Amino acid sequence: MYRNYKRIFYIGSFFILSLILGFSNLFSLPKEAIPKATNKITVEKIKTSLSINLPKQSNKPTKSLGLVEKSNDQAFFKEIKIKYGQGLMDALLDSGAYRVDAFNAVNSLKDHFDARKIQVGQKINLYYSSDGSIDRLEMQKDFDNLIIVQGKQKNYSSVNISLPSQVITRHVFGQIDDSLFLAAQRNGLPQIIIANLISIFSYDVDFQREIRKGDQFEIVYERKLSKDGRSVQEGNILFAKLTLSGKEISLFRHTPTESGIVGYFHEDGQSSKRALMKTPIEGARLSSYYGNRKHPVLGYNRMHKGIDFSAPTGTPIMAAGDGVVERASWYGSFGNYVRIRHNGTYKTIYAHMSKYGPGIKKGVRVQQGQIIGYVGATGRVTGRHLHYEVYMNGTQVNPLTLKIPSGIKLNGEEFQRFRAVIENKNQIIMQIKSNILLTRALN
Repeated sequence: MYRNYKRIFYIGSFFILSLILGFSNLFSLPKEAIPKATNKITVEKIKTSLSINLPKQSNKPTKSLGLVEKSNDQAFFKEIKIKYGQGLMDALLDSGAYRVDAFNAVNSLKDHFDARKIQVGQKINLYYSSDGSIDRLEMQKDFDNLIIVQGKQKNYSSVNISLPSQVITRHVFGQIDDSLFLAAQRNGLPQIIIANLISIFSYDVDFQREIRKGDQFEIVYERKLSKDGRSVQEGNILFAKLTLSGKEISLFRHTPTESGIVGYFHEDGQSSKRALMKTPIEGARLSSYYGNRKHPVLGYNRMHKGIDFSAPTGTPIMAAGDGVVERASWYGSFGNYVRIRHNGTYKTIYAHMSKYGPGIKKGVRVQQGQIIGYVGATGRVTGRHLHYEVYMNGTQVNPLTLKIPSGIKLNGEEFQRFRAVIENKNQIIMQIKSNILLTRALN
């Protein structure tokens, strides 16, 4: 017990002695060595450190999202394209435009362009001012016209500018080994020109039965070139000729003074246009005729009141004449079906289509040669084909033997004007051919 108390006594004594020595050293220091206002200095240092790291406040407005930042003396520029399912207003907003600017800029277009009809892929150039507002909008309406919108906020206005272009004349000659379409394609004709070529001859030629290997075609048509030479647009067919089994059929483009309607005429002044085309499809095989036959599905003999054209699925089907669509819907064993009333005399029927042409529905007016549908195998069929019928005065008739009345014929002064057109076209053809021969000789 005594030993434990002795140990505690020594420890306590040592602790007290240490405290006495510490206080004596503190009071023995000079006054100058004692630091003053230590807390004040520390606080000032902390404040200084914080002020260096804090970001500066800005009073500038935030720019629209999507705009690339530039210096204040520069404009923003964007080229945008209309996407599928996107309207012009949507495209402007997606590009970063303010809503009020986009609305007023689109609204200013109405005198020159219907914004609801804008097409997928349409390019638009947008110029923004440094504050993010639309300063200028440029949109090429078509090959010959550029629309420009300029202004600020509610004060936008638009103007239509005609674009300069150059028109050149092309001449193409070729031999037919299979179909007119394939022969023209091999000789470099654009598809839109081929379609027009087939259309203007469709009143005179049965492309299924009258085209033979070794037949020939010749065409002169216009092509537009932009001023910079980068854009091309195919123009009008001025002259076309088919030589079928040695017989020539020539057509010339002409606009009669009285009607003012462009048409194609034979050399004698007779219009190529008739009430109905001979065949509403090109390049198809006639697979079934009009009359009694054994039905391929039902298996017994019955009257076939039309003709069938066998062709690949998706082959375009054309309206045989001008008229109004009376029906465009599913019709029992006929599948996808279209019936057109051409006048008080004629109606035509198209059946088993895979799908309808753009905008084809009941009550729509169509023009001769317009695509109304595509070949398919809908309804009660054994294979893909077009079933085609013609009604005359309410009675079904054989489309192959139908005598179709011809169109107008030019007479008198109008015929003399037409003869001048023919002479002019012939001179153009001779000049083109001479240039071709000269080029070949130089080579």
